[in-house]
Amino acid sequence: MTDNVSLKLIDLVIFGVYMCVSIGLGFWVARKGKNTAQGYFLGNKTIPWFVIGSSMVAADISSEQFISNVGQAYKHGIVVAAGDWNAWIIYTLLIFIFLPYYVRTGVSTMPEFLERRYNPACRYIFALASIFGFVAAINAGALYSGGRMLDSFFGPDLANALPQIKLFGSTVSPVVTYIVFFAVTTGVYTIYGGLKSAAWTDFMQIIILLIAGFIVPILALHHAGDLTVFIKEHPEHFQVFKPVTHKPFPVSGLFTGFLSVGIWYSCTSQHMVQRVLAAKDEWHARMGVVLAGFLHVIMPFFFIIPGIIALKMFPNLPHPDQAYLVLVKQLIPTGLKGLLLAGMSAALMGHVATVLNSASTIVTLDLYKNLLNPKATEEQQVRVGRWSGVVILIASIWIAIGFTNSSETLFDNVQTILFFIAPPFAVVFTLGILWKRANATAAVTTMIVGFLCSFLLYKYELLGIYNTFNHRALATWMVCMITMFIVSVITAPPPEDKVRGIIWNKSFLQLPPEQRAKYRGIKDWRIWWALFVGIVLVIYAYFIWRRIQYPW
Repeated sequence: MTDNVSLKLIDLVIFGVYMCVSIGLGFWVARKGKNTAQGYFLGNKTIPWFVIGSSMVAADISSEQFISNVGQAYKHGIVVAAGDWNAWIIYTLLIFIFLPYYVRTGVSTMPEFLERRYNPACRYIFALASIFGFVAAINAGALYSGGRMLDSFFGPDLANALPQIKLFGSTVSPVVTYIVFFAVTTGVYTIYGGLKSAAWTDFMQIIILLIAGFIVPILALHHAGDLTVFIKEHPEHFQVFKPVTHKPFPVSGLFTGFLSVGIWYSCTSQHMVQRVLAAKDEWHARMGVVLAGFLHVIMPFFFIIPGIIALKMFPNLPHPDQAYLVLVKQLIPTGLKGLLLAGMSAALMGHVATVLNSASTIVTLDLYKNLLNPKATEEQQVRVGRWSGVVILIASIWIAIGFTNSSETLFDNVQTILFFIAPPFAVVFTLGILWKRANATAAVTTMIVGFLCSFLLYKYELLGIYNTFNHRALATWMVCMITMFIVSVITAPPPEDKVRGIIWNKSFLQLPPEQRAKYRGIKDWRIWWALFVGIVLVIYAYFIWRRIQYPW
């Protein structure tokens, strides 16, 4: 059974129209304010809640997830959905602890927070680590998966029709061509228009993603018929709470990941938080996060159901990652395949645009303006932002092409980098806001110890049968927390100016008084936050009941 999806002319037309509209929208929304630093990097702080929420999810979803998450669901079942449902924990921490400080103090970047709270060394370490993670893992991984996706859809016919390009004596593969195609089409409007272009195209792309994402699961359910017998035969595929030795989704790792990777990724990473920083006001910021939470509740529907239905329909696939494309080939009619390809491309382009803009923001504001040219004009900052975007995009393309020659899976490559970076920064940020005694010496020491611990756990597999990426992150987080506490206690406390106005207080629980008066009743963000959390807890309660009924 071939993996390639047969596309007709109408499918290609739909895909082509989508690409043109995306690029056109990116340029159109950037026609004003793109030449000032605040306009380019923070959208003049005019981004509404519905754009913030959709953009946060677009930043978190890539075309790779259509392939790998469906493959994981094919292999492990509904437990894969917990990654999205657990967003309620992360977003609650963001809304109640981190977000109020970010919005009220007007920070522009996350490294800037670390300098205010600790020292310049922390700022530059985090800035460099963030840029490395953005380029080497997130952007390169997304571009690579996009190249593979187009190769699977277009197949050998289009590859043979393309002109043969030679570079350094070797023929460039179609996957490399597709990687460059996605990088250029996404980069052109993001580099030109900055955050506003990225955020508003994300909003359009999440709509396309939602429409296209429902196509496969709905048709799969229609073709699968009655699932009663299948569920009884595969109870392990309908359990969220797996044993602690399960790989790769032990319950002890799955529900503690928010302490390390969750906090770092959603509460302190520039590519997620920058949307919040650009909000019209604090209500729009909080409501945007709540909307992102609701979207995460339904996102598993796009990935989990296709994976499980594929197991029922095609139980003997050579590799789980073939599941999604096989379903598309078998179930999706002409025309809808083009829409589905547009949806998968929307996921990738939103992801790449977000990360590209955030990486260039850090390069410009944290490295260039703060370190090299403190007196840089608005025009110089925007120019550096654009040129750094070009360099970051080229580096992402280069690493993505390197992935095509790697023996490791994309999932392994990306997770290795992300779980290496996350734990020390999660601890440094969290205690920086919650604990007055945390100081700069402890922060730098924690970063060094955390990186060393992550390396040793990965290199020598010190956790034995519990050696999963989430257990390694949890162990490193615990070591970092202990290190931060001990070093802070045995060294001098931070100066008063390093903690004044930063340490969390009860006022963070509510909006500022003038906004509380403005956003009352049905507009009260707490009502919608409670509804979001309640829905997830009901889902958890159901699966706890299933675990009791079917312990297997």
